[in-house]
Amino acid sequence: MLILAVVVCTAVPVSAQQSEATGAPEASPPASIVITAPNQPASQEGWMQYDLEEARERTRRTRIALISTSAAFALGAILTGVGFSQCTRVQTTTSTYYDDLVCNTAGDVLLPLGGTLTFLGFVGVLTSGIMFGKANRRKREIERDIRRSQYGRRLQWDAPSGGLVF
Repeated sequence: MLILAVVVCTAVPVSAQQSEATGAPEASPPASIVITAPNQPASQEGWMQYDLEEARERTRRTRIALISTSAAFALGAILTGVGFSQCTRVQTTTSTYYDDLVCNTAGDVLLPLGGTLTFLGFVGVLTSGIMFGKANRRKREIERDIRRSQYGRRLQWDAPSGGLVF
């Protein structure tokens, strides 16, 4: 496998081998040709609609992620509470300041499991909440751009010039 990777990396492209064999440089398109598309407002609106649908889908997915991680956080908190109720605090004989936590079998399982779910749920809620906010912001910006492209700019007061501008 390693030999194949070395051969592929060191291989010269076929077009370079052909140009070396013939002694002629590779043909490239002339630099004077400039290809541009004309302004097409209808196609721009189509792209904006496509972007809006994509933003709506992204918002929906991040909302689902936020709900799912919130449920995981709540489940972890419940399991932690149940696990903690299966434990008792015992004062140690060597120190009067620190207590030991002695749990039965259910507490030994539920306390770490619930704590892990709570922590991971919290991290998930935090990250998916940020992502949800950013996705909603992007969706609102696209909707605003669509409205502006359909209705044009509105009339507003310009303080430096002391008049109404579009």
